[in-house]
Order: sequence, then C-alpha cells, then structure tokens
Amino acid sequence: MHVILPLLGSIIEAIRYLGPEFCALSIVEGRSTDSTFAILAGLKAELAAMGVPYFLSRSFVDPKASGENRIIALSYLHNLALEPLLEESRSRKSRFSSKPTVVFVNDVVLCPEDLLELLHQHILQSATMTCAFDWNAAGASFYDSWVSRSLSGNLFFEVTHDGKHWLADTMFFDHPDSAARWDQSLPIQVYSCWGGEMVTLDAVPFIRGDLAFRSSEKDECYMGEPMTLAKDLWELGVGKILAIPAVNVAYDYDTAREAKNARGYVQKVVSHMQYNTDDEVVKWQSNPPPMVKCIPVFDRQWWVAAV
Repeated sequence: MHVILPLLGSIIEAIRYLGPEFCALSIVEGRSTDSTFAILAGLKAELAAMGVPYFLSRSFVDPKASGENRIIALSYLHNLALEPLLEESRSRKSRFSSKPTVVFVNDVVLCPEDLLELLHQHILQSATMTCAFDWNAAGASFYDSWVSRSLSGNLFFEVTHDGKHWLADTMFFDHPDSAARWDQSLPIQVYSCWGGEMVTLDAVPFIRGDLAFRSSEKDECYMGEPMTLAKDLWELGVGKILAIPAVNVAYDYDTAREAKNARGYVQKVVSHMQYNTDDEVVKWQSNPPPMVKCIPVFDRQWWVAAV
C-alpha cells in the first residue's frame, strides 16, 4: 500500500488538469490484506463531486498462484478493467468522445506530468499506443525487457543466450535510427512495449471488438499479453506504437527517484533543444519487422514471424 496515496494523487491531479468531464476511472483491486480497498472505496465521494464516473471492482485471481497460467490471468484482469468502457459503448447515451483513449497504470511511482506526457505524445503523434520506461535499481536496466521489442524485432537491449543482462547499457543496439533517438530522449517507434503497465491505447479497437488482451494461441510463440496485443495491432494495420524516454517510472520510491535522476524527469527532458521541433515527430514505419525475437524464457531464444 506504500505507493497508493501518491499514485492516486497523481491520477486525480492529472484528471483535474485534463478536465473531469472528459475522464472516467476504472480500478480492479485484488488480494490486498491491508486497507487498500477501503481507500479505493473512499474515492467514490470525491470523484462523484468532480463528476468523474468511477468503477471499482475486486478480483481474487492471482497471476502468480501455483498452477495458474500467468498470462491468461493477466489478460483476464486487463480485460476486466476495460469492462466499464465496453458497457458504456453499448449505451444509447454514451458519453464517449469520438476517439476515446485508455490509460493503464499499475502500482508504480509516478508524477502527474508522466501521465500527461504520455497522453500528449499519443495525441501529438497520432499514435495507437504509447509506453513509459520502467527501471530496475538506480535506473540501471530497463525492467520490462521480456515483452518489449524494437523495430529490429529484437529486445531493447541484448540478453545473451545464457539469460544474462550484462549488456543493458546499450539500448536499441541493433537499430541505429532508434538508438539515435534514444540518445536524444526522443519518442521511438517500436514493435511492442510495456513500461510498468503505464501505457495509453486507442479505445476504438476494443470497442469494436477487434482487440482484447489475450494469451498466446497454441501455435504461437509463448509471449506476454503486451506482445500479443502489439502483434494484433500490427495485424489490424495500426502499429503506431511509441516508447517515450521522457517518462521514467519504477515500483518503489527509491528506485523511481534513482531512475528519474539517472534518466530524467519529464520537465527536464522535454525542455532540451530537440523537443518542440520537427525532430520530436516520429516518421512512422507502416510495416512491422519481418521477424521478432521469441523468448519464452531468457535462456531460450529464436526468431518468429512478426504477424
């Protein structure tokens, strides 16, 4: 529960900035043994006063439980969080804008500006999906490497075939254009990404029933639900997926502070000279790489078709 109060504070501050009339909040709470649910339930009156629709549900599905398929469980929980969106879309009096956007946030340490920068880039770049970067201790290595792939189809940094992460300093090592943008902290088009479960997504494919979180099918490489989601977006012809180096998060205070000090706070990154110029805008690649790295576990790696 140690991150919940500032996390909720950042979300509500971002809602106030964006305009409560344009926002709704859906939270899935699960398996807490402290006062987390009571705190979340206590938000109802505040959000009602702001005019923000609030949907709070509970699930006791545990992705880490013995015998549980982790990816099936995580896909179920993500889809559960989206249920109010789908219900609203079926209403004759839907309050949606013409192009609603979903923002997923996990229990990460973040600032309001992190949320706002993701949304800004999503809109500015006409992206389908934008992701933060999440970090291990001291901002030393990118955390969500298992499900993130560059436009080369490879991991953001090379993981050797014995599963070692000693090359984590060399990001986008085999895609020069991405590496150049990384060096300037500019938004980078990627094949897939998932930074601390802090992402924005176009809602329309979900509303139309064209897209949902899912696990790998029997004949697919075993991969996380962010990768199957990206694969499905590319198959739909909307693979405009961005990773945003200005947005750096982590799962606890010390690591988040270290990551932001090492990798940059939003206001520091976006104030450098490359931002607010033509360099900031991505030149979209319309097709995915022909192959992507399949890694069921880090010491088993091979290449498979991207779509």
